[in-house]
Amino acid sequence: MFRDLDDMRQSLAQILLLEEGRVTGFRTDELPPGAVDALARNAVFNPDATIRTQLRQILRSAAAWKGIRLASLETAVPHESGGGVLLAVRLGGHCYDLARLVLRSARQRGVSGLVFEQGWAGQSPWEFSALLAAAALRENWQTPLYLRCGLPPLASDLLPAGVDAESLGDRLATAAGAELGNAVLRISPAGLLRPRSHGELRALLQQAADLGLAVSLRVAEPDGRADADTPELLAALHRLTREHAPLLLTLDGAARNWPEERMAAWLTASGARGLALSGLCPPELLDGAAPGADLPAPVREVRVEFDWAARIVMHPEFLAEHRRELLGWLRGHRPGILPLGDEHLLHTFEYQALGHFEFELWDLDRMPSFRAEFMDMLGRLYAALNLS
Repeated sequence: MFRDLDDMRQSLAQILLLEEGRVTGFRTDELPPGAVDALARNAVFNPDATIRTQLRQILRSAAAWKGIRLASLETAVPHESGGGVLLAVRLGGHCYDLARLVLRSARQRGVSGLVFEQGWAGQSPWEFSALLAAAALRENWQTPLYLRCGLPPLASDLLPAGVDAESLGDRLATAAGAELGNAVLRISPAGLLRPRSHGELRALLQQAADLGLAVSLRVAEPDGRADADTPELLAALHRLTREHAPLLLTLDGAARNWPEERMAAWLTASGARGLALSGLCPPELLDGAAPGADLPAPVREVRVEFDWAARIVMHPEFLAEHRRELLGWLRGHRPGILPLGDEHLLHTFEYQALGHFEFELWDLDRMPSFRAEFMDMLGRLYAALNLS
């Protein structure tokens, strides 16, 4: 860790050319890999808030100087062999190492249509964009990075304690300032019919448009019953989006089995350019011969979720003493969960664990078998989606 600002500036002067805090060149052709790791680690864990803030700005500036754009999905070009499908990956607090693996695997296969979604609300958009910029620098990424923030579900009875529509608007503004050019806004079918949440979401759509954010609107559920598509529900969706149609309408993964007519009705009502499927896990896509070929034509994005923390903490290479400490903390701070097994406990309270043990979950370089398994899974996932 850098000891103070002078120590940071002396270290930066050895690898970067800087003018008024902006990167104007590298001392060598490429930044040394260890230097990028050190900048990323200090941007998250350094105890000095000023150092963290300045390094996050420098990492984004270094990526920009290298030609790595943090871009809007309005400009995204889907992978042709995947039938125009983008792969969206939801990342939590330990996003630097995992993003590096995703980018490395994609670069090896010529996949460029990747979206990274901020999956942990406890992480600031500034930190998320800086770490993804660092991962792109580390892996010599050449094409734009599509970064997206996600907001909690918008319906007054669904908002977490202490969260209101105004705070969600602030988060949109912060995301735009941190160069996350994309956002996903969420609402339930019941929320679509609820005047207050409907008005709140319309205001957020307007704000996102004013900020230049490309918006995906996620309607949680609607379940697999065809009678869920009442005329009132689709009419409410149309009223909501007729002034600011989202780029994509995101539905839960079960929608991949919907009849074409049902998909078309939702797409028409939203005014979106295409559909996205959300909440899918790799086993759902890797089981079967050719899942990618089964994706309906309107699908333009597949959003994949992994149980990051549980997979890492329960892996044999994760340090046993850290695992005991983490599980002990969760059991001590969540009364009534003693009957849960270790893995179930981690699945249920993954983000609480991230908040308190992020440092221990950070460094995957000490877990070579996990990295190899993860890269193999990514390769099979790209193949299943016809992205390789």
